[in-house]
Amino acid sequence: MEGEYYIVSVDPRDAPLRDHLWHGYDTRRDFYDALRALSDRWRNRVGECVGERHGFLLLRFHDTPGGVPDEEWLPRYLLKPYDQPEPAADGQDDAELDEAFGFD
Repeated sequence: MEGEYYIVSVDPRDAPLRDHLWHGYDTRRDFYDALRALSDRWRNRVGECVGERHGFLLLRFHDTPGGVPDEEWLPRYLLKPYDQPEPAADGQDDAELDEAFGFD
């Protein structure tokens, strides 16, 4: 599992909504809303698996500005296997940020 890459799904419909009580939610809707917020936060980001525990994967996201990766435990049912992304060329992220903020 470690070293594999996953993309965060946009659609939490694959979630076990019937098990909402087991996951600590009073209603299916509460569980769905929480999963939707989680999916919205990490949507379409590709992360490297660096750990696994009880159906959750610890993903390290390298697509952050400044080179400091984000890490998050995410449920497996929100993830789809993905090919290893190509490394960004040195300075490419900085150039994109400069362009986005209008710096020359």
